[in-house]
This record gives sequence, C-alpha cells and structure tokens, in this order.
Amino acid sequence: MAQTTSAKRGPRLGTQFRGKLAAAYGQRGVGPNSLWYVYSPRTRCDWVLRSDLEWDHFVLSESDPNIAECSYHPDRHRITSDGQQLDIPVDAVVTYQGGETEWRRVRFAGKESDENSPAAMQLSQFVAAAKASGVSYKLWTDQTIRSNHILLANWRRILAWMAAARDRSLASYQADLARVIQAEGEIALEQIESMFGEASFSLYAAAIFGELQRGIYVSDLGAKPLSIHTTIQMP
Repeated sequence: MAQTTSAKRGPRLGTQFRGKLAAAYGQRGVGPNSLWYVYSPRTRCDWVLRSDLEWDHFVLSESDPNIAECSYHPDRHRITSDGQQLDIPVDAVVTYQGGETEWRRVRFAGKESDENSPAAMQLSQFVAAAKASGVSYKLWTDQTIRSNHILLANWRRILAWMAAARDRSLASYQADLARVIQAEGEIALEQIESMFGEASFSLYAAAIFGELQRGIYVSDLGAKPLSIHTTIQMP
C-alpha cells in the first residue's frame, strides 16, 4: 500500500496514480489478489490496498466511530523480545479515540485457532512482544471483517459519496444539518433532499456521513440497507 499527501505540489495526479500502483504491483508478487486505489475520508489520503480482504477491512475501519486515526500502510515492526529479534508484520495501525494503538494483521483465517499450531504460537509471541512495547497486536480475519455484510455494503456506497466531495468544504452543510437535528432529534435522507434541494443533496449527504464517521450522530447502518428512508439521529 502507498499513501498520497497534498502538502506540496508534486507530479500530476495521473503520474502519482501510476507510480503508486506500479510500486504496489511490485510488492504484491505473484498471486490473484486485486489492487484497490482508495480515498480515505478519515485520513484525507489515497491508499493502495493489496487485496479484496484489505478493501473490506478498510471499509470496516472507515465506518468505525471509535477510531481516531488509521494508517493502511503495510510494514514490519522490528522488536527485541526475550533477547530475540522479531519482525512483526502489520497491515494497518489504528489509534482509538481513547488513545490506544492497535497493530493489525489482515488475512484469511488459518490455523491460529488451534492453540498448539505453529501459527498460533507465533501469533501469541507477536501479541506479547507488541504488548511489551505499549501497543496491542490483533489478527483481523475474514470471519470478523465480513461478519456484517449489510454494514459493509452500506459503507462502500457511503465512502464513494464522501470521496466525490473530497475537495469541498462541508462545514456549512454540517452546520445546517446540526440545526435541524438539534431541533428535531433526527433526520431522514429523504428529508434532507426535501429541505435543501436535489442539487445540493449529495453534498449534504457527504456532510452527514462524515459526522456519522466521527460518531457525532448514529444510524442503523449495520441492520438495514442504506436508502432514502435511512434516519440519522443524536447518540
């Protein structure tokens, strides 16, 4: 995976895309995995993800209001534990709202569930070494990541909506929505379109989805498909 920042003017966007993707192809090696070039509203950066499972993990992480910061850059953290040097593979680093940091390994479920297997013993070694370094280490498998298909489907659509508004300031739209929700307690997407008009609806939707991502509001996106009847309310 790779990260794009916008602090300084650099190569044209198309050139950046080609460079990041070419690097990711080289790192991926031989295999059938897809590559995903994605925009993260949480980090306001573009990332290259190396598989469909990493894409689903990305969607799940972006949907979690308990997460304050997240990096989707793969790395190997070298730690010395009990006199032994360990290279711990990490696919994402998450910082929660409470300040806790979690190193995540994203992969399909294997033999880690068998506590006597080499895979389980290695995982335990990584967990202990990370804990001694002040962070937690957690294996995120397909079973956990894909446990709620409705939530993933909804947030795939939401992230596309938010990415389309990435270059727009949404503060005034969020202020308009806050006045309505504070007065009424909740608002449905169809009401947003009715109140503010079809032409502005996409920006108001992106604005309120950003507030959902930060935990300002809540909705039942884990239980019902996203629709014009979706309701957003105060926690």
